[in-house]
Amino acid sequence: MIRKSVLMLGLVGLLVVPTGCIFSPPGDNNPIIDIKPTLVFPDTPAKLMANFKTIYENMDYNAYQTLLHPDYLTILQASTTSDFPEVGTTLDYTEEMDIANHMFSGAAGHDSKGDLTTPISSITLQEPTQLTSWETSPGDDPIPNAESALFDVYFEFSRAGDKTLKVTGQIKFYITSHDSLHQGSMKPYYQMIGQYDLTNDG
Repeated sequence: MIRKSVLMLGLVGLLVVPTGCIFSPPGDNNPIIDIKPTLVFPDTPAKLMANFKTIYENMDYNAYQTLLHPDYLTILQASTTSDFPEVGTTLDYTEEMDIANHMFSGAAGHDSKGDLTTPISSITLQEPTQLTSWETSPGDDPIPNAESALFDVYFEFSRAGDKTLKVTGQIKFYITSHDSLHQGSMKPYYQMIGQYDLTNDG
């Protein structure tokens, strides 16, 4: 499972510091939209997902801040919360961005046993395969009233001088949009508001 795997790569060290703090907040949760040259304006779900892939492979923290909605939430699997009880059952925007900051910066961390881990040097994400159409999530969904769809995913997290960690399985992505002025006309601007981790355990 992706969140369990990245936590085991050393990111959990961020969540268990003695002060109980998880970094300082990443700043304004409504940053000025600054589209990078390698990204496209996300006026469709497909373009948003393409940006997600690009941002992960570029390990672009600033662009990831903009891609995520301020109300973003990751739903973790039970085995992840069992291995890392201090993390809880979900990750909010600030926690997700703190993990991304550590992962994308190439900083070393500690695993669940407290041992030092080798930093991530690169990330490869194969084109996610969409399995279901985008539909509005029901009111009793963990992330309600958002557009959601299920995808097959394949990640490779490479570490210098170490084995490549492969993460496969499915993630349910949740997205939302608001109107935004782009090149003189109003267009929908999509952001990711959640992920439900359904990747393979192990």
